Parts: sequence; structure tokens; C-alpha cells
Amino acid sequence: MKLFAIDSPLMNLLSKISNLLILNLITVIMCIPIITAGASFTAMHYVCLKIVRGHETSIIKQFFHSFKDNFKQSTIIWLLFLAVMAFLGYDFMLMYLNPTEMSTFVFGGLLAFMLIVLFGGCMVFPIQAKFYNKITVTLKTAFVFSFKHFFRTLLFLILKLLPLALFFIGNLGLVFFPVILCFCFTVPGFVAAKMYDKYFQEAEDIINAKQKAEHPEEDNDRIFTDVPETEKTS
Repeated sequence: MKLFAIDSPLMNLLSKISNLLILNLITVIMCIPIITAGASFTAMHYVCLKIVRGHETSIIKQFFHSFKDNFKQSTIIWLLFLAVMAFLGYDFMLMYLNPTEMSTFVFGGLLAFMLIVLFGGCMVFPIQAKFYNKITVTLKTAFVFSFKHFFRTLLFLILKLLPLALFFIGNLGLVFFPVILCFCFTVPGFVAAKMYDKYFQEAEDIINAKQKAEHPEEDNDRIFTDVPETEKTS
């Protein structure tokens, strides 16, 4: 009977799986308009970190709390990311249609640049979800963090691209489509949150200590998008 107790390891695991399932479906739905994808990814990472820390309450409520709070900045970051990837895609297409002697060299440079963008893109939405900063600071922090923790970011990038890669390997994409639909965003997001939580916590402690030293009479002014106001007052 203890196996099915509400606080048993099995029930905790099933709870996390169901939360990741619900969160993934919401994220997929909110990404459909395309322009809202940035805010959706930010909200997804916000909730994934809460799940890792055991702070999740209402998945839907927490998702839309972060979605609303971060919509403007996340959308700008997402549109910048799309513009850069569209530029790279256009250049790759031109090289494919009009190969020249310089194509190999240019291709290598563009590929390296694309990998840098993808590395920064892996961490920009988790950082946007957790920290209040200007867009330029968020972008800079994302690139610094991603290359400082190179192998963790590489694993995160592989996990993010794996669902898409399955569609290019025979019929695996179609075979695993139900699983991909249910967990394509949240499983990589959850694994990433497990990896970066320690480093985010260290940054939180440093910033909180600095704020207390500079403004000891003030409460934490929501430096981090962590707890909704409704949760704070409850």
C-alpha cells in the first residue's frame, strides 16, 4: 500500500510525468500562433524549474503568470532569433543553388555562427524566465552561460533537436509522434533545469545578498520571476 501512498516515490514520479505532459500540451498550443512561441518557451522553462525545485502548484496558472510577465521581452528575443535563423537559412539556400569556390569556407563560417546562436538560444529563455534584466543583458548572459557550461548546453541542445531529428530517420518521427507531441519541449526543459538549477541558485543568492546590502529596508523587489504575487500573499 505504501507504494501507492500520495507521497511515495512512485506517485511523485507519476505526478511529475503528468505535470510535464500538461505543460507540454499547453506549450505546443501556445506556440501555434508562432509569434507567441518565445513567451511560451519562457513560461515552460519557468514551470520546469518550479517542478525541479518542488514548487509547482497549478501548472496552468503558473504557466500563464510567466507568459504574461515575460511576453514583451520574450517576444522581442524570439523575433530576433527568428530573424537571424531566417538570414542563415537564406544564405545556406543561396550557397546550395549557386555553389562557388568560396562556398566551403563560407559554409563553415555560417555553420559556426549558427551553432553559436543555437547555444545562446538554449539558455536565453530559461534566463528570461528566472531573472529580470534588460534584453541586452539577458542575451549576453545567455551566451556567456552557455559557453561557460559548454557540455551541459550541448546536451540540452541535442535533447531539444532530437524530436525533430527523429523525423529525418526513417519513420521514427511518425512512430514516436504521440510521445513527441506529449513531451518534446518539457523533457529537455526539465533535464536542463536539473542541470542549471545549482548555478541559478548561486546567482540568486549573490543578487539577493547584494540587494539586501544596498537596500536593507526593502523587501525583495521581485528580481526573479519566481513566485506570483498571489502565491506570495497566500
